[in-house]
Amino acid sequence: MNAVNLLQKLRSRSVFSVQDIERIADCDRDYAKQVLLRLKERRLIKRVMRNVYTTKDDIYTVASNITYPSYMSFWSASSFLGYTEQVLNVVQMAATRRVNTVRFEGWDIKFVPLRHFFGYRKVRTDNGELFVADDEKLMIDAFLRPDECGNIDEIEKIFSNAKFSERKLVGYLRRIGSQSVTKRVGFLLEKTRGTDISGHFAFDRNYVMLDQLTGRYKKSYAKWRVKA
Repeated sequence: MNAVNLLQKLRSRSVFSVQDIERIADCDRDYAKQVLLRLKERRLIKRVMRNVYTTKDDIYTVASNITYPSYMSFWSASSFLGYTEQVLNVVQMAATRRVNTVRFEGWDIKFVPLRHFFGYRKVRTDNGELFVADDEKLMIDAFLRPDECGNIDEIEKIFSNAKFSERKLVGYLRRIGSQSVTKRVGFLLEKTRGTDISGHFAFDRNYVMLDQLTGRYKKSYAKWRVKA
């Protein structure tokens, strides 16, 4: 297979590896490595990490296809969806396992292990497919890992802008089964959007901090058992 045909096939993929070259070009591993080296030297492909390469410039597409399964969430998803005006130099990917942070083209691609791994969708773009949290799951992920969302003001922007289904959000909260997360999500949802989901849940008497990062609060809210 000549270089032009090979490049056409590689450009249809978000990322690729030595094994992909072996299959596409029907060659052995040593030859596949030589092909990758030549393409890289000619700046026709870029190295993402060990045995992962790309022809793409779009960071979101590349980040979404490094490890499976994973999906963009937290502050990065808020930025991608236009819910914050903040400019980030990191792409945060929720993942099922620990993966070292990848430095690529001036960006950090950070993989955040998440036990409650569900609630994401595939998005097709001109640069390829990527995976991003459902808005309902993004609202929840923000309180599962608030340290990945900047601060409580940035979390509030997610709630103010999210395009959510109440039924879907309630279903996701039930699936997670965390009273503390449900209290925080329910309180902030009512505050920002006027939507009250308290009737779907029975709460214990324990209070939780809305702002888990600073612990600051002005008032206690008995309805939600939240200090905010």
